[in-house]
Amino acid sequence: MKKKKLLSLLAVFVLSLFIFAGCGGSSSTGDSSSSDAATTYSQDFTIVNDTGIEIYAIYVSPTGETNWGDDILTTDTLPTGNSTEITFDTDVEEQYWDLMIADSTGATVEWSNIDLFSISEITLKIENGSPTATFK
Repeated sequence: MKKKKLLSLLAVFVLSLFIFAGCGGSSSTGDSSSSDAATTYSQDFTIVNDTGIEIYAIYVSPTGETNWGDDILTTDTLPTGNSTEITFDTDVEEQYWDLMIADSTGATVEWSNIDLFSISEITLKIENGSPTATFK
């Protein structure tokens, strides 16, 4: 079901690009430093595990979605004190994402509303039983 939704969103996005490309005229100001192209943001980030527990799975989902995607952890596990690179392989260019980790027993912890357009590193923590994070 999620794949159908992603394909539908992708189709709408591609169609929109064709419509906008056909509507605009070209204007040349002679300034090669200016561009009419939309800004592209990277959603890739480094995740640092400072939770005190070994992470067995990492899931992300656009904020507001009810379904989590596939496990995106690039290693078998992520021990506390270690980090890994998370590279998005999706056409969904959402700015705000939720993140969920799972331990060896399947217990999960969630962080919400993470702005992946403006950060490149997330350090996950659990302080006094509550999930917290710091961002770079």
